[in-house]
Amino acid sequence: MVAAGAATAPAAAAEEPATYYIDSVSGNDTRNGTSAATAWRTLAKANAATLVPGSKLLLRRGGSWAEQLVVTARESGTQERPIVIDAYGTGARPVIKGTDEDACVLLSGNHIEVYNLQVGVEGAGRCEWSGFSVEGDNNFLNQNYITGASAGVYIDEDADYTSINNNEFVNNNVMSVNTDASEMGEEYANDDSGAFGILVHGDDSEISWNEIRGSIALSFDYVFDGAAVEIFKGSRNYVHHNISVDNDTFTELGTLTSPDGQSQDPDGTADNVFEYNAVYGERTRGGMVTRGPFKEEAGSPVEPNGPVLRTVFRNNSIYLTHEDAEGVVCDASCTNEHLTMTQNAIYAKKKSVYAPGVTKAANSYNVLDGDQYQMADDGTGNVFENPRFDPANPLRLLSGSKAIGLGKVKYGEIDLNGVAIGTGGGIEAGAYEYTAG
Repeated sequence: MVAAGAATAPAAAAEEPATYYIDSVSGNDTRNGTSAATAWRTLAKANAATLVPGSKLLLRRGGSWAEQLVVTARESGTQERPIVIDAYGTGARPVIKGTDEDACVLLSGNHIEVYNLQVGVEGAGRCEWSGFSVEGDNNFLNQNYITGASAGVYIDEDADYTSINNNEFVNNNVMSVNTDASEMGEEYANDDSGAFGILVHGDDSEISWNEIRGSIALSFDYVFDGAAVEIFKGSRNYVHHNISVDNDTFTELGTLTSPDGQSQDPDGTADNVFEYNAVYGERTRGGMVTRGPFKEEAGSPVEPNGPVLRTVFRNNSIYLTHEDAEGVVCDASCTNEHLTMTQNAIYAKKKSVYAPGVTKAANSYNVLDGDQYQMADDGTGNVFENPRFDPANPLRLLSGSKAIGLGKVKYGEIDLNGVAIGTGGGIEAGAYEYTAG
């Protein structure tokens, strides 16, 4: 309590946000950086700036920097006033190339939005490990081009509510671990890792409307490896309306469990949802891979990357012609507790589905085709024939497809082409509504 008559100091005014310009060609770090005419030259200068809610960093189009861009944990925006990183001027996206730092762009603060950058290059100058590493909460990446990394975007286990929306991922195809067990010993078997479009260790992310291509690389352990979206120890992530082309797998999910069955993932790995995604490409070998708790059957050795609980896979379209292609795999004693799949349209050459412990209660209204189908039963309302995708318009449905009108539940508002669900009077299986003509 302030004594009567005592003077009170005025509250400190919030620091006003500034907009800073960076120009790799004509900039000069001795200037103030607050206009295009007085732009800084280096990202090092930008990294030293104090960013407050509402601040902006603008990189000149056509510019290129072989430096790391960092927004530190002490620099955060708010929901109403995010920190924004964007491009200005005309021409090609600004390019941030790799250094010896793990990430080309490190986002440790919260409420940061990044637009219109090219992060990474292929080959010399690529990002050492990740294009973006996201460590803070409520960060948003939009309309960026991300290439040449082991992980195009890495979402740290402490990062929540990340949004990865409408970006282009191309050839993030570098293995970060690729050891030859025949030379180094069996302890190095099954340890290969890398070639991720997006690697998710965090929770509550939304990954939507991205196009992800070329996340595939040679592997000693697996012949090839890579994934468009890999979720490891992440929960409640929502992956929807993405196009995946020529990645080794669209998505693989896993956790970490010790040989005695003790989880090394404090909050578990559960409740991830995939819907309205399209998966195709001659090089792709897998649509979705998840797992239960035990290898082969209950009572056998613990599955070190399981169990992953309550994965939902619905209204996705998959067309895989590779001789080893499998559409959906849920192994390691997988049951209805681990996977629900409904209203998908899937062709995969080797197997449409492998989930021998999943019953009709969690397997319904799919169109499925391939050389083999292995589930506990035939499911509820499933159709076993070719989905009839249009070769001229990948994964759109042709007239006569049994996917047309097969669906029973409207899970979203629009399909992968922006068409309202139920436009033709019914709900289709797969990622696209049927439109005549």
